[in-house]
Amino acid sequence: MSGPYEMAEDRRQIVLPGEKLCVLEEFLSGKGTSTSADGTVFATVVGKAKFDRKKREVQVEAIKEPDSISIGDIVLGEVKELQSRSAVIKIIGKNGKLLKHQRSAILLAKPGIKDYLGQHVSVGDVIIAKVTSIVSGLINVSIWEQGLGVIQAMCDGCGSTMVYTKKDKYNVYCPKCGKLDTRKILTNYGNVKMLSEWLGLTA
Repeated sequence: MSGPYEMAEDRRQIVLPGEKLCVLEEFLSGKGTSTSADGTVFATVVGKAKFDRKKREVQVEAIKEPDSISIGDIVLGEVKELQSRSAVIKIIGKNGKLLKHQRSAILLAKPGIKDYLGQHVSVGDVIIAKVTSIVSGLINVSIWEQGLGVIQAMCDGCGSTMVYTKKDKYNVYCPKCGKLDTRKILTNYGNVKMLSEWLGLTA
C-alpha cells in the first residue's frame, strides 16, 4: 500500500494547507511544511509537494507566494496602537493594491525630533508610508518623507472623519464635535478618489 507521500508525489501534485504529507520517520519537514506534536508533517501552503529522497526531506513549493512586503514599497495602513515614540500599523495595501493578507508594521517617531508621535498621527488614521527596513520579519515604515503621511484622520474624541483646516497651529478639524488637531498630512489629504483606488472601489 502506498504511503501518503507517494500519493502526493505521484497522483495529487497539488496539496492544501493542513494536508498530511508523511511522518517524520519517512521525511523531515522542509519549506512550506510543519510538524505536529505526534510527528505528522503537513503542508502550510497551497502548492506542489516535492520529496527529496536523498535528504529525506519534503517541501511544498507554493503555487502563489503570500503577499510579500519589500523595502521601498509604498503602503496604505491604519494606525492601530499609539505610544509616545512608536505606533503599530496594520498594512492594508502596497503600491496601489490591496493585500490579500494584511501585515503589521511599526512606525517610529521622526529621528532626532522629540515630538510626541501623537502630534502627527492618531489611532484610526489611514496613512501612506514607505517601508524602510525589515528585520527578522518586523516591518518598519516611515511617513517622514515628502508625499507620505495621513490621508484620512479620525477624531480621537468622537471617532468621526476629520477635514482639512488651517487655523493657528492646527490642520485638521472634526465637523461633528469641533475638535482641532494636528497631523502629518498629505498635500492631497482627504482625496476620496485616491483612497477608493487603493481599496479597489473604482472600476
